[in-house]
Amino acid sequence: MSAVTYHLLTEAEPFSEFTGGAISRWAGNILHGKSQSVVVCASADESWGLARKSIHQLSAMMTYKRVRRRLQHLPWQLHRRVIQRMVRPLICLVRPGDIVWIHNRPEFAVAMTPLIHSAGGRVVLHLHNSHLVKGPEQLMRQIQVDRLVFVSSFLHSQAWNKFPNLGICSVVHNGADPSIFYPASGPARTSGKTTVLFAGRLVEEKGVHVLLDAMRLLEKQKVPLQAHIVGSAHFGPERETGYTRGLKASKPANVEFLPYCSGASLGDLFRQADIFCSPSIWDEPFGLVNVEALACALPVVSTNSGGAREIFAHGGGILVERGSAIQLASALRRLAEDRELRTQLGEQGYASFLQRFTWAHARRQVEQIEQDLCA
Repeated sequence: MSAVTYHLLTEAEPFSEFTGGAISRWAGNILHGKSQSVVVCASADESWGLARKSIHQLSAMMTYKRVRRRLQHLPWQLHRRVIQRMVRPLICLVRPGDIVWIHNRPEFAVAMTPLIHSAGGRVVLHLHNSHLVKGPEQLMRQIQVDRLVFVSSFLHSQAWNKFPNLGICSVVHNGADPSIFYPASGPARTSGKTTVLFAGRLVEEKGVHVLLDAMRLLEKQKVPLQAHIVGSAHFGPERETGYTRGLKASKPANVEFLPYCSGASLGDLFRQADIFCSPSIWDEPFGLVNVEALACALPVVSTNSGGAREIFAHGGGILVERGSAIQLASALRRLAEDRELRTQLGEQGYASFLQRFTWAHARRQVEQIEQDLCA
């Protein structure tokens, strides 16, 4: 019997194309058609098209989701026992040669690795965020997995600077689905307002308020640019927060908030835009929406921080200092007034996407890691 790779997702998001986040999207795209891979998650629907036998739901993860914050303040020994009890059904499935690929939960790796190794399995810890460097240092130093995977070189460097004895590491960039995100066909629009799109979570670190400030400046400058903002505070179309209500109450006339959407409908919004903007004010670990914009041949204005530097290392965007509405407005105005520059950056970005950021490329890297661990 061939070895199985179990991908343990976080408890925080469902495995769903419509209400899941970046990790759900990673698993849905990487594992499609891989018969020897199983998604282990708190909840799931059928939107990713995986066979039912390829999805294993752990009901205890829903309980863990509710109590996780409280557990973090308790002694580690108690927290570890809760994790081990939660994943016991998974551990019972592991056979010699199998791989348990843990996504974004270093504490899971600490608690589970001895059990998985005792069963003859291998452990991969895949970091999509900075949880390794931001977690309790004494606990993080106990990680002894067989391979560490980072979503960006930025995250890898950040972790290596704090933990120089990490062991074998790989960087596997996220991709974009070319059946959803692809360039618009036909000639570019020759009239009407230029549009800039923001798509993502409506939370403070994503910098939507900075984009609104920039659009306010452009309105005063009478620049014919319209911003479309789509997203929600959480995964899926959930209720509004104080932050989202404040954004909508203070928006200038050249900003429109659109209803939440995902999948093909979101791809359509990308193709209807002229520019994409990702104004994050934090060290974005990667920035998947930027890659989706590249796949649509959209020029991007993003911030000079986190994973954005490597995404745009070969062109496709203009990077500004995070938090600067003045620089953001200047870059947006430059693109709004220069169609030739928009086309040039769009072509650069699309070429970079095809070479570096497809899910097919990421899938080959994952398969190589699996082969290395089984050798």
